[in-house]
Amino acid sequence: MLSRAWPRTLRWRVHALVGGLLLLLLVTAAATTASWLYATSLGAHVRISLRPAQQAAAALSKDHVDMETGVRGFLLTGDEQFLAPYDSGQADRDRREASLRALLSFDEPSLRLVDEVAAASAAWLDRSITPAVAAVRAGPVDQQTIRQFSLRGKADFDVLGARLAGLQSHIDELTAAGLQQSVGAQNRATVVTAVCAALALVLGAVTVVLLRTSLDAPLRRLLAQVRRVADGDLDQRVDGSGPQELAELGAAVEGMRVRIRGEIDRAGEAAAQVVRLEETDRIARELGDTVLKNLFGLGLTLQSASARFPVAQPVFTRAIADLDQAINQLRSALYGHLPSPDRPSLGLAVQALVGELESGAGVVPELELSGDLDRELPDEVVTEVLEVLHEALGAFVGHEGPVRIGLARTDGYLKLHVSGPAPGTPEGLRTVRERARDQLEIAYEGDRVIIDWEVPA
Repeated sequence: MLSRAWPRTLRWRVHALVGGLLLLLLVTAAATTASWLYATSLGAHVRISLRPAQQAAAALSKDHVDMETGVRGFLLTGDEQFLAPYDSGQADRDRREASLRALLSFDEPSLRLVDEVAAASAAWLDRSITPAVAAVRAGPVDQQTIRQFSLRGKADFDVLGARLAGLQSHIDELTAAGLQQSVGAQNRATVVTAVCAALALVLGAVTVVLLRTSLDAPLRRLLAQVRRVADGDLDQRVDGSGPQELAELGAAVEGMRVRIRGEIDRAGEAAAQVVRLEETDRIARELGDTVLKNLFGLGLTLQSASARFPVAQPVFTRAIADLDQAINQLRSALYGHLPSPDRPSLGLAVQALVGELESGAGVVPELELSGDLDRELPDEVVTEVLEVLHEALGAFVGHEGPVRIGLARTDGYLKLHVSGPAPGTPEGLRTVRERARDQLEIAYEGDRVIIDWEVPA
C-alpha cells in the first residue's frame, strides 16, 4: 500500500517529504505556541487579577480593623483624634470595594461575597458606629450606654469579620486553583513540545531513510555503471532504477552506450576501408605526379621550340593548349575530388610547379611565399592561380635572365608578382592575359617584364 502511495517521480517525492516536514513544523509550532500561550494566560490571570485581589481583600480587612480601633478609642476618651483612622478608612473602604469588584468581575461568587462584605460593613456603620459617634459628640454619655454601643458594635463587627474572612478564603482558593492550572498548563506545554520534537526526529529519520533508499542508492548504482562505461567497458549494461527521472537517465545512457558501440564498429570498418583507399590513392598519386611532371616538362619544351621556330608556332600553340588541357584534367582527377584535408596546399603546389620549371627548362627562379596558403581556399581559386603562374613562367622559357616569383595572401586576396626577361613579342603574354582575365597588370622595366595579379581568396 505504501509503495502505491509513494510518488514515482523524484520531484514529487521531494515535494512530499518537504511538505511533510513543513506540515509537522507548522503543527508543532501551533501546538507549542497554543500550549505556552494558555499557560502564560493562566499565569497572567493569577498575576494581574488574583494576587491584587488578595492584597485588596487584606487591605480592606485592615481598613475595617483600623476603623474599629479608632472608634473604640473615641468612645473611651471622646478625643476626635482617634477618629482619623475611621475617617480615612471609610474612603479607603469604598475604593477597595470598587477595586475588588473590578478584579473579580470574572467570578460571580466572588462578586456576591464582595456585596455581602459591603452590606455587613454598611450595617456595622449604620447600626453601631454612626449612632455611638453621634451620641458621644452630643454630650456626656454614661459608661452603661458606651458599653451597650461597644457590645452591639462588636457583634456587627464580628459578622463583618466573618464576611471578610470568607471573601479572603475564597480569593485564596481561586489563587491556588489558578496557580495549579498554570503549573499544569506549563507541564502540558513542555510535554507537547517534547512530543513534537520527538515526532520531528522520527520524521527526519524516516526522511533520511527514504531518500537513501529511493535516491542515494539508485544514484550511486547508476553512477558506478556510468563510470565503468566511461572507463571503456562498453559491455557494461546501464540499468536505471528508482525514481522516474533516474530511470529515464539510465535509459538515455544505455542508448548512448549502444550507439557508441555501433559507431566504434562502423569506425573500425571505415578505418580499414580508408587504409585501403589511402594505399590506392598513394599509388595513383605517385604515378600521377610522375606523369604530370613529364607532361609539364614536355609543355615547356614545346614552348621553347615555339619561341625558336616562329614558323611552326601555330602548331606548337595547339599542341601546348591540348597538353595544358590534359594536365588540368589529370590534376583535377588526382586532386579535385579528394577531401580538403588531403588536398595539396597552394604553397606546395607552387613549389612543385617551380620545381618542374627548374627540372624541365633549366631555369632557377627566386620564390617568395607569405601568408596562409594552406587553408580555406576554394578549388577554383587554387586552379586559377596555378594556371596563371604556369602561363607566366612559360613566357620566360627560352629567355635568359633571373625570374622572381612572389605569392602572398593578405586582406582577403591572393596577390601574385612575377618578374623576368621580357619576351621578344607581346604575343608571348597573350595567354597570360587570357588566363588572368581581370585585375592583371603588366609593366616593362627595360628588358624585364613585371606581372602583378590578384584574385579574391
